[in-house]
Order: sequence, then structure tokens, then C-alpha cells
Amino acid sequence: MGEALDKLISYCLAAYTFIVIGFFIYFPIAILYVYSVNDTPYFIPEWRGFTLEWFAKIVQRQDLLASIWNSLIIAVFVTCISMAIAIPPSFYLVRRRGRIRDIYFLYTIIPFIVPWIIIGVADYILFWYLGIEKSLMTAALAHVVYSIPLVIIILTPRIYSLDPALEEASMDLGADELTTFKNITLPLIAPSIASAAIITFAWSFDNFIVSYFTLGNELTWPVWVFSVIGKVPRIMPVINAMSVIVITVSSIAIYILAKKGLTELI
Repeated sequence: MGEALDKLISYCLAAYTFIVIGFFIYFPIAILYVYSVNDTPYFIPEWRGFTLEWFAKIVQRQDLLASIWNSLIIAVFVTCISMAIAIPPSFYLVRRRGRIRDIYFLYTIIPFIVPWIIIGVADYILFWYLGIEKSLMTAALAHVVYSIPLVIIILTPRIYSLDPALEEASMDLGADELTTFKNITLPLIAPSIASAAIITFAWSFDNFIVSYFTLGNELTWPVWVFSVIGKVPRIMPVINAMSVIVITVSSIAIYILAKKGLTELI
């Protein structure tokens, strides 16, 4: 009786989760796809025919294309810097013990749990105090603050699961630490590295709050959408079309990586 009840509860929770995710995430995305090809300049619940006009208008909006380019620049920079900085601490946190390790873990992880608006305001004040003009670089540096803990959280479980005997055997056979890391350790943690890179890129590309406080005159994609969506109602179909492109490209990239086995989250 107890086992049957547990299964029933599990099925109910699974169904509940499926319905909630489908209704609040996938259903709105489906609506987005529909309205991106709806022949109406306004966001109204009426189908007026199929059109690709809004996709064609994307190339006519230089401000939109510039915001996408800015988001890509920041996301690539943040991903590269965060991965380079976060991988060594991930090994340290797994393979060291003691109070210093615990303090260091708290030090690196706190930015991840601090609300983004606090990070944004704090960085805004910092750049103002230092007399640094806000730009894409200041926004990128602010993004790195919360991206490093994210990479660490993804990598440390995978590193913890590694069998130390594999590395020991490699070095016993004459390989140095660098060769062992390149030929043994790195291939084993590559799926988690790929996952961390993908998630970090997505977080940076989509971030609005931190970017809003730390950008200069150049806007990223989320900040641009916020700046025009309430002022230019006729721009909504173009935003829908660009959103569809972003979602589709992201989904294809994730599918390709998943097919190659590189997005295994450990």
C-alpha cells in the first residue's frame, strides 16, 4: 500500500510539473511563434493571415541588430573569462579540506545568491565612484561577478565524482600533471565544461537587470526591448520575430551539443 501510494504521488507530481512547465513556458513560446507570422502590426488575439514581413523588418532596424551584436559580444567575453577564472577554484574546492576552503567557498558563491538588482546597483555605484564611464565593458565585468559562481556550481559535482586513481595511474606511468590533466581529467569533465559555458552564455545574453545599471549608451538585446516595447506598439511583431530567431538558434545549438553528448549535466 505504501509503495503504491508513493508511486501515485510521484506520478501526480510529475504530471503537475509537466503541466506547469508546459503552460507557463512552452505554451507562451508557441504563442510567440504564432504571432511572429501573424499579419497584424499589433499584439491582438486575432489571426489575420500568414506573413514573413516582421522577419524582413528585422534587418531594417539597425538599433535592434546593434543590440543583438552587443549582447553577443558581452556573452562571449563573459563566458570565456568566467570559464578561465572558475575552473581552477573548482578543483581547489573539491580537493582541499579545512576552514580556509570553506571560507573560500562562501566567498565565491555569495554573488550567486545575491539578488541581481543589488549587484547592478552596487556596480553602478562602484563605476561612478571610480569615475569609470559605463560601457559594454563595465556591463561585461558586472556579468562576470555572478557567472563565476555559476560555473563553479556546475563543475564541482563532476570533479568530485572523478576517480583519483585514474590520475594517479597516469602519473605513475610517467605523465606529468599537465599531460594528465589534458589527456585524462579534461576529457572527463568536458561535458560539464560545455554545459557551464552554454548556461553562462545564455545567462549573460538574456540578463536585463545587471545590464540596465551598468551599460552606457549602447544597449543589449533585453535592455533594448525594455526601452521600446512600451513606446512603440508597432514594434512588437518585430520583437516576436527576433525572439523566435533567438529561441530557434539556441535550441538548435543545444540539440547539436546534446547529440554529441556534450551537455551532460552532472
